[in-house]
Amino acid sequence: MNKILKSVLYLVAIMILLSGCSKNGSSAPSEITVSGGEVSSDTSALPFPANACGVRLEKAVGKAVSLSPAATEIICELGYKDVLVGISDYCDYPTDITARKVGSAENPDIDGIIELAPDAVFTLSPLSERETYSLEQAGIAVLTANSPKNLEEYSALYKEIATAFVGRETTGDEKGTEKAVSIGADARSKLEKSAKDISVGGFIYVTGKLTLAGKNTFESAVLSLAGENLCTGEGYVSADQTSAVPDVIIADNALSEEDLLNDETLANYIYNGAEVKYVQSSAFERPTGRTAGVFSELI
Repeated sequence: MNKILKSVLYLVAIMILLSGCSKNGSSAPSEITVSGGEVSSDTSALPFPANACGVRLEKAVGKAVSLSPAATEIICELGYKDVLVGISDYCDYPTDITARKVGSAENPDIDGIIELAPDAVFTLSPLSERETYSLEQAGIAVLTANSPKNLEEYSALYKEIATAFVGRETTGDEKGTEKAVSIGADARSKLEKSAKDISVGGFIYVTGKLTLAGKNTFESAVLSLAGENLCTGEGYVSADQTSAVPDVIIADNALSEEDLLNDETLANYIYNGAEVKYVQSSAFERPTGRTAGVFSELI
């Protein structure tokens, strides 16, 4: 009888123990954080998953391909040059990058990119749906950063790209995006300082396609630090959308004076005294820390 009672008590004890262990559910938290020696299921302080360039990333990018010179330069400015395993054919700065060339955003070497097995591909120019699908099927995230149209978006571009490497910003975390925010702010400050002592008066900017950069364009945002854009159109428009004869015609240095004179409106401005100055269009096509160099060409 004593043996039977002992067995019953033993089984009851086991049932109580098992019941106590399952009060909080049978599944463990998917992620945990450790702080001050205590384990917590609160994931709010974790840097990942994170949303970078509109794409959810489960982990930090450890290997990357860049199909835009601007993205390449910013990644290097942020201190992540070593993660680049592939770059576009047009990436030529910094000059010491040894990553493999894999085409461009307009004509990417998809097979070559897949062979490199990066975690993500960065670009400022959207890839085709077919190309994006092929990369995503290979487990490669396609991160299309926003091409800036104003100075706020220009400085924010640094944080947007940095998020892929450090995750969402965490207060007090030195690995957060505070550094990227600072670098982006410095780039904008450099622009403003470079333009401080330069005045071009009323201007228009002529692109390599003989269109004018109007409102809501990065060219206008940058050059307006040194003058007033007289192009009243929105985006890139024909040369006749100006409010008055400009003091200066700022033109893509890929154009010649003959190109400008072949356009009736531009020729009329030149004949009426508009001065022509040429700048490298890459200053606007590559919104990086080097963009400020455009003002040295306007002196």
